Amino acid sequence: MQTARLNNRLSLSFNAMDHIYRQPALQAGMSDSVFRTLCLLWNSPVPLASAQLVQYGGLPKQTVSSALAAMRRDGYVVQEHTRGPISLSVHGRSVCSAIFSQVQDTEYRVLEAMGAEKAESFVALFEEYAALSGQLERDSDPAQSGFRRQPRHGDAEAGKEIRV
Repeated sequence: MQTARLNNRLSLSFNAMDHIYRQPALQAGMSDSVFRTLCLLWNSPVPLASAQLVQYGGLPKQTVSSALAAMRRDGYVVQEHTRGPISLSVHGRSVCSAIFSQVQDTEYRVLEAMGAEKAESFVALFEEYAALSGQLERDSDPAQSGFRRQPRHGDAEAGKEIRV
């Protein structure tokens, strides 16, 4: 298996997909972290604690804290107690509905265009990829793993593998 080639293809695909999410955030004048945090709250059936937002969103704690401060300032979220669960305000639900319904519509159309079997397979593989990524990130210290990434254009010694 040519891991470097597959990784390049995966990166290009992620970048192309990221446009679906980044464009509405930019149009709404939101940072990526605010957008992602709002999306988590909008998709959750229950209010979430800030630790859950960190865990589910994959963002650093400080980034989520900054996003929450901006969301409070803009009236998107409510939190009864300092360490209590966070939920969308009426205004936040309205904003999210306008933004995320557009994104969700695109996601639905893409999955429908793939057909049921391919869409199911894609989602299952993506879930497996996400789970393995999270597990490997938690279980390994890249500095100790012996993993070697391929050099990138501009690396100091472009002809050599680089120990990460």
